[in-house]
Amino acid sequence: MQPAPRRWQLTDSKPLPGHPPVLGGILASRGLDAAAAAQLLDRNADYHDPGLLKGMGQAVAALGAAMGQRRRIAVYGDYDADGVSACALLTRSLRAAGADVVPYIPNRVGEGYGLHAAALEELAAQGVDCVVTVDCGTSSVAVAAGRPPGMTLIVTDHHLPLQPDSAPPALAPADALVNPRQPGCDYPCPGLAGAGVAWKLVQALEAERLLPAGSAERALGLAALGTVADMMPLQGENRRIVTEGLSRLGELPGIAALCAIAGLPQRLRASDIGFGIAPRINAAGRMEDARLALDLCLTDDPTAARLLAEQLNTQNASRRAAVAQAHAQAQARVESLPEDLPAIILASPDWPAGIVGLVAGRLAEKYARPTFIACLDGDEATGSARSACGVHVLQALEGAADTLLRYGGHAAAAGFGLKANRFQEFVAKLSASVAGQLDGHPRERVFHIDAEIVARDATPELAEVLDQLEPCGQGNPQPALMLRDATVLKTKTFGADRQHIGITAGDGSGQVEAIAFHKPGISEHLPRGRRIDLCFALERDDWQGRERVRLRLHDIRPATLTPTSGGVSVVPIAK
Repeated sequence: MQPAPRRWQLTDSKPLPGHPPVLGGILASRGLDAAAAAQLLDRNADYHDPGLLKGMGQAVAALGAAMGQRRRIAVYGDYDADGVSACALLTRSLRAAGADVVPYIPNRVGEGYGLHAAALEELAAQGVDCVVTVDCGTSSVAVAAGRPPGMTLIVTDHHLPLQPDSAPPALAPADALVNPRQPGCDYPCPGLAGAGVAWKLVQALEAERLLPAGSAERALGLAALGTVADMMPLQGENRRIVTEGLSRLGELPGIAALCAIAGLPQRLRASDIGFGIAPRINAAGRMEDARLALDLCLTDDPTAARLLAEQLNTQNASRRAAVAQAHAQAQARVESLPEDLPAIILASPDWPAGIVGLVAGRLAEKYARPTFIACLDGDEATGSARSACGVHVLQALEGAADTLLRYGGHAAAAGFGLKANRFQEFVAKLSASVAGQLDGHPRERVFHIDAEIVARDATPELAEVLDQLEPCGQGNPQPALMLRDATVLKTKTFGADRQHIGITAGDGSGQVEAIAFHKPGISEHLPRGRRIDLCFALERDDWQGRERVRLRLHDIRPATLTPTSGGVSVVPIAK
């Protein structure tokens, strides 16, 4: 199997009037009319009443009773960045009200996702008789039913398991269950992250004066972190959570220390969470134990924060090395697969369970096929899935459900587990399930280009105009721009291992500086004088106190002088 062919697609829509030309072109390319554009650009949309969430009234009453009776409360989270953020958010908020709170994060390898009976027994032995889950618990039906006698259980979550034949999902029998995706919940923003649902609980508790005034506002930073890290759509209420939360995230000593060690700017963007903060938070759960990341989010001691940030950064470096090794091994195997396979499905005992999702994501992007990567550990296989070509990976797994011990997730990403001796049966059924969804969809990677500019347009002023679209992320991607027929003037590699490339290019109107990360091989395809087209995101770059812009490259191809409206396939310079 070869990497998927690329196709650039540039809209022929006329710019939406009433906006600067490039911004108007971007809005039009996304199919927005004047009203929809105004709604997108309004980052101050109203927060919804938390009482609109089904089960919120019961959750506030049950948790309020536990707080009033001075009972010991556990906040039970998940080991990814969303679960850690949600756990820290609720723990900090309850402790500020004087509650006795025990935060708990399960170990990815030793326990796995969701509620565990042994963990609830352990918490009960510590005097906990009220447990609030965040980012998990909805599908833990048996564990919830068999919880220790007298234990109050409040589930807050945003995952919902699929059921065969469209049957209603089985929900944990909790004292209260708050999940915007559960049947009968008509909450206006169903795409809340786990941290977003936890934040709505804080908002509701504050409204009932069970938490100090300002609690919800102070918790916005962690709500934003979880929302971006879990790739929730940055629209509606989520957009406001992230917009306001970004400015508050640095108030936490642990996050401030992590930003400093990662070299992130003081003025954070959603992309800084996605590429700088979240991977380091996730590294703890992937490589060792997510408790380290939780401690970072909970500490108010700057000295402890620095030490924890350094440890997380070290773990992130180890995670990168492990992913690179596993990815190289997996890619070698993919290259021997047939071109017409509907899905990439691989397993190995050499690939740690904590990183298989990252490997799956890289392969799905490069080969444009849904990818399922599993770690073989003894007689079990534990894996992660990433989508491509619009395939709903959770529904795909349902097609192989009779081979699985467990599975869950979203349309774009999912996890699964099965007995290792059933893996080949799983491959056959899953491949058929994916093929049914693909229905002949071509294997290609499409770059949707929002607008075309010339070199003289790439200015700080244009970057400021495009800032109106921030925060960008899932559901509101960073604008992809195109520069046509530019001449290569200079290239250089940089970074500790020379894995990145910088390009100086120009057209008749001026010059631009562009960078591509982890693409050292393309430099040999870019001799001085070669004419190329560039697809990129425009970014600000402060250098020695001087503001400038640079192009973060998505793709490069040989120059074409004809319009690309509707999509024209062109062989790229490098794979």
